Amino acid sequence: MSHSLLFWLTTVCFFLHLEIQAKPIDPSTYKKRQLIVGSGGGFTGRSETYYLFEDGQLFKKSSVDTAFTRLPKQSAKVARHWLKKLETTCRIKETKFKEPGNTYEFVRWKKGAEVYTVTWGNDRIPPEGYQQLHEALMKRINPN
Repeated sequence: MSHSLLFWLTTVCFFLHLEIQAKPIDPSTYKKRQLIVGSGGGFTGRSETYYLFEDGQLFKKSSVDTAFTRLPKQSAKVARHWLKKLETTCRIKETKFKEPGNTYEFVRWKKGAEVYTVTWGNDRIPPEGYQQLHEALMKRINPN
């Protein structure tokens, strides 16, 4: 009887492990820190957004996509570097700047339900550091 019990417990644990691993992680369900950058607007109103997790996972989604696209992973060290820069140099949690134009760019910090965004567009100049961070991160993520 003990062998049978051990077999069933092992089987149940195995399937629970598979169930846990099968749950996809994407920007809508990720609870840790995310650095989100994007741009959009113009005649079509289309936008593209990139999501960098603190562990280096990277996703993309445009306004016409129905799902997130997984991109090549960045190193966790690089992701933490960018998050630290956004938190300490740019001080996104204290910055209030929302001035989009017909076309716009943005940088966003998110952790769970806590979200901070800086948005600028056309001839509006964002606070120091944001445009440089946006450009540098976009070059790293999307070198095309």
